Amino acid sequence: MANSVRIGIATAGILALALTACSGPGGDDSADGPVTLEFWAWGSNIDKRVEVWNQANPDIQVNISQPASGADMPVRVLSAVRAGDGPDIAQAEYTQLPTYVSAGVLAPLDSAKQDLEEAYSPTVLESVSFDDTVYGVPQDLGPALFVYRNDLFAQYGLTPAASWEDFRALAEQVRTLDGDRYLFNFSSIDADQFMGLALQNGAQWWDYADEQWGVDIDSAETREVLDFWQGMVEDDLVSTYQTGSPEQIEATASGRVLGTIAGAWAPGPLLNQYPDTVGLWSAAQIPQWDTADPRVFARGGSANVILKESPHYDQALEFITWLNASDEGAEGLVEVNKFTGALHGQEIDRTPPELMPEDTTYWPSATEAASKLVTVQWGPNTQVAFTAITDELGNAIEGTSPWADVLPKVQDIVEKDLAG
Repeated sequence: MANSVRIGIATAGILALALTACSGPGGDDSADGPVTLEFWAWGSNIDKRVEVWNQANPDIQVNISQPASGADMPVRVLSAVRAGDGPDIAQAEYTQLPTYVSAGVLAPLDSAKQDLEEAYSPTVLESVSFDDTVYGVPQDLGPALFVYRNDLFAQYGLTPAASWEDFRALAEQVRTLDGDRYLFNFSSIDADQFMGLALQNGAQWWDYADEQWGVDIDSAETREVLDFWQGMVEDDLVSTYQTGSPEQIEATASGRVLGTIAGAWAPGPLLNQYPDTVGLWSAAQIPQWDTADPRVFARGGSANVILKESPHYDQALEFITWLNASDEGAEGLVEVNKFTGALHGQEIDRTPPELMPEDTTYWPSATEAASKLVTVQWGPNTQVAFTAITDELGNAIEGTSPWADVLPKVQDIVEKDLAG
């Protein structure tokens, strides 16, 4: 890690305190009588699974609510914890987990570690572990796939690319077609995707050891990825619409952009946004830097965590392991259209997504992608890095700042944020 720096921060002490304070079940778990767990979550249809639990467990009732979602959830949870009014359980995106851990508000789940090791792949369990301590029970997962318009690929005799070299050649071929078409849209605001592409190439932007954070965003692996996309942009081989902009939506709806890289959850949002394209999409594995050693990154996914101030640790752990890690729970998550983190759920034979009603290969492809996931250590200021990537990539794409400045600037911003 030539450019890595190590930064000791105050949160290290907080982390140690958290580990000590939550070394096992606490609160009034030994108290008799029914309890009601407060569960803050935004995931669609999880309330249906809560209903199943509540019917079977009158002594451990769960009250699910959605006070916030996405990036707003950690802010809401941490504010509530400081006010002494936090929930027992919260849903956390994998990228958000270090924020909670560094704040010292989570209960370690090591008492369930053996069961979790049986339910999840080591890579998925690593995504909720910090310094060898488990802090969350994985719920859903978004292994990346190349999702493309099969009708247009067939019309023009195109084949999804196996390597990034082939991807560039395919993009060049697409630019020769009629209709000003692009193979792919590279948006500066998809910072998680850019980080994932770097992870696929062997980068690790953060690590934590000896009570210090290491930051290595400006690495050779990430620079190689940035150089690849700089060439694609400068040679007009990809469009650069902002994701979610009217221009990007029109280009996708009309078929001017032929494909995207998305998590296994992609069929749902695509169906909602482009309902007239049912049956016109397929999925393939994402291109590789080394086809002999395929590596995939995840886009999205979340876990359930227990707040250390919860007086019902045992009951909360029992509920979230049932919901996500048990065979019954994983089967239930599949029923509500989740791609589960648990291996059992991934192996269930399920009907194709509504967007691709004839594509029986979609879910097996997602499972194959999940089996190749790279290990990732998210940082305590992942969102700071994402914001900086969005800004600096945007400047480079617009030509207001050199591409060579992107990674040094992001590295500097993240280091200074960690140092406080």
